[in-house]
Parts: sequence; structure tokens; C-alpha cells
Amino acid sequence: MVKKFDRNGDPVRGDRTINDFQADVIRRIFRDYAAGKSAKRIAFELNKEAIPAPGGGDWGFSTINGNPKRGNGILNNEMYVGKLIWNRTASAS
Repeated sequence: MVKKFDRNGDPVRGDRTINDFQADVIRRIFRDYAAGKSAKRIAFELNKEAIPAPGGGDWGFSTINGNPKRGNGILNNEMYVGKLIWNRTASAS
């Protein structure tokens, strides 16, 4: 998310920018997964290389794999395939 304000000082919502380092990690995860690596192996390799997870800690397989029904985890995150969902705070039933 890009934090900026309009002329009246009100926040401008919805603007985003790509973090190049994080984008490289995301591309790598998708590439490795497509090549047949498990989420557990990908997490192990990222941790071995001291690449920080999104929350700043270690990578876990669930950070990568997530839950398809909830749309969480790197591989299930709609934003990473270019689908932007506005103002959703919970997954649809």
C-alpha cells in the first residue's frame, strides 16, 4: 500500500506499488512450486538463505501454501495473479 494524502490532508486509498525485492521472492516461490518443489521445501530454502517472511520471521509451509478456501498463503493470494478485491475483510462463503 502506498500511503499518501490529497490536498485536504485526507488519505488516498487503494494505491499500491511493487516492492522489487519482495516481488522477486514471490516469483521465485511460484517458479519453484511450478517446478515441483513442495511448500515445505521452499520454506526451508528461504529460511536457509535468511530471506525474511512477510511478517518478518521464519517461513512456514502454511505461509506459502495457505488455505485455498480462505485465499490466504502466497500461492492462493489473488493479488499475486493480478486480481484486486476491494474492501474484503473476510472470505466469501
